[in-house]
Amino acid sequence: MRGFLTLSFVLTAATSAFGAWVPARTLKNRGSSGLIDCLDDAGLDPVVYSDSAYATDAAPFNLRLPWKPIALVYPTDTAGVSAAVKCGASHGVKVNARSGGHSYAAFALGGADGHLTVSLDHLRHLSLDGDVATIGAGNCLGDVALFLWETANRAMAHGTCPYVGIGGHAGQGGFGLPSRAWGLLSDQVLSVEIVTADGAVHTASADKNADLFWAVTGAGASFGIITSFTTITHEAVPSVAFSYEFAQYSPAQASKALQAWQEFANDPASPLDVNLGLQAHVNPGDTPTGVLFSVSGQYYTADEAKVNATMAPLLAKLGTPSKTTMEAQDWITSVLFLAGTTGIDSLNSTLAPDTHDTFYATSTFVPQKQMMAPAAADALMEYFYGPGATSSVAWFVIFDLYGGGESVITQKPADFNSFNGRDALYSIQYYGTIPASVSDADGIEFIQGMKAAVEDNQRGTVFREYVNYIDSTYTAKEAHKRYYPTHTPRLTALKNKYDPARVFNFPQDF
Repeated sequence: MRGFLTLSFVLTAATSAFGAWVPARTLKNRGSSGLIDCLDDAGLDPVVYSDSAYATDAAPFNLRLPWKPIALVYPTDTAGVSAAVKCGASHGVKVNARSGGHSYAAFALGGADGHLTVSLDHLRHLSLDGDVATIGAGNCLGDVALFLWETANRAMAHGTCPYVGIGGHAGQGGFGLPSRAWGLLSDQVLSVEIVTADGAVHTASADKNADLFWAVTGAGASFGIITSFTTITHEAVPSVAFSYEFAQYSPAQASKALQAWQEFANDPASPLDVNLGLQAHVNPGDTPTGVLFSVSGQYYTADEAKVNATMAPLLAKLGTPSKTTMEAQDWITSVLFLAGTTGIDSLNSTLAPDTHDTFYATSTFVPQKQMMAPAAADALMEYFYGPGATSSVAWFVIFDLYGGGESVITQKPADFNSFNGRDALYSIQYYGTIPASVSDADGIEFIQGMKAAVEDNQRGTVFREYVNYIDSTYTAKEAHKRYYPTHTPRLTALKNKYDPARVFNFPQDF
């Protein structure tokens, strides 16, 4: 087995780009495709449908979407990636990269049957030169955090799950709690090595192939396979982790709390320190209402006294918490804490298999200039505390602060890179694990009801969304409107330039 996946799933008959689905080896034997011969000749040892490793290697993170690639390959260097792309292009097979494989829509497997998946598991080189890191695209976030910490007490802003691959995360934004101070992960990228649709290997940066660099730091999956990132790093600073739970809230109180939270975050008279990473959470809980509202975060470079002083104005509006926690942490402890894990080895993605889930997720960016209106907040909390309190779907919702004060995210120009959400005050991630007792359609409808509660009660606002919380139900047209509303024309023109034959392709591509 070439990867680190362990779960298997039942392969069912389906159609693909080749018509009725047939195993890759069968295609080869019938002579109707030379793809497998090409991959074999390139020394790529493809994993195909009839191989014993196929079911585990092709298992998606989201088990709701078990797309079946025609083959998976595991190149050991950039030359191997180039060879795989050339084989796919020359035989009319669409190609997709897999870094960590955490795409919510399983687009690393193509988003449809019959694609070639180029898995980057072996591209795990890591080096540090002063404050600049070079990171192979097969690394996951935990691997990067562990390397930077152990090598030189360095760090970057990025997400919390150790098994998320740096490829998709940095290539499409990459938010982390330090991002208000350091930027999105894509903002910290200085250059990339990328294989384009013709198999050519390029370096792209602000000074070289600048149009390609702009595209791949926000919409990376559409333009090639990034094999390496060169990034700025930062001093691995200590922080205080804090949390305030409100088990006693009614829907009306929770709505007022959310409104107070966003006003606190966006108060021009008292701008928040960019070193404060702030969240709100709503999820089922052991409370009188069955739902728990909480406010939490990490305050980097601060002590407990500073946290208390900073949060006091908000707490005065939220009321007395049912539970308060506060803990001073060094950098790597904060990484483990946010990941919900213990033991530094848990950050090493090569030591244990990844987990899988059956779920649906989507998102909302709430604009800094058009915060959530009271009617929308009321409807959202009524939904959480109403249908949410009794649903069999295991859901959670996270509100992540992007803007406020002099946040690096929102201070950068709107067209700094192709990430298209610089006007966001905060993001909302809606996520639900769908049990076997609930149909996919019903589970999806339940989670979509959360977003509808906001949008239906605030129709004058254009809500963008976060592509790394990709909604698997969107058509390409809808995805472009939600993820790249002002950047789609430029991205489409660049797609025509760098990949006119759409070698790299998935259902929401340009």
